[in-house]
Amino acid sequence: MSTSQVLSGACCKVYLAGKVYPPCQSVNFTIDYGEDAIYGIDSVFPQEIAITRLIVQGTITGLIIKGMGGLQAYDIRPKILDILRNPYISLKITDRATDTDIITVPNIKICQEQISILAKGIVKVSFNFKGIIPMTPIDMS
Repeated sequence: MSTSQVLSGACCKVYLAGKVYPPCQSVNFTIDYGEDAIYGIDSVFPQEIAITRLIVQGTITGLIIKGMGGLQAYDIRPKILDILRNPYISLKITDRATDTDIITVPNIKICQEQISILAKGIVKVSFNFKGIIPMTPIDMS
């Protein structure tokens, strides 16, 4: 008899720009497959569901660790004066136990960064990304 196993957050590793991102606390992402209804002239019913544009976007939340230097230190964002040369980086989430990929997005850009500072609390960073071509292990085989 087979048993099912459910992944939990502690079972996952997050890689950004090819390196483990240790201060990561959570990752939320949405893959919009861009499938929209196509209507004919004066038709209230769609003629088909067609692919338009695919995009993956999400948010990564983590901690700011003393002396680490923020996103620039992890080579996730360029220095502010080099913003025009902002490179694409990769995002990969893997299962810690089996080392199989859950999702890989070879090209993402960090679009927005938010920092939350609570009085006498920890400092959190959260950043939004947009990516190109999200792939699962089946897509890569």
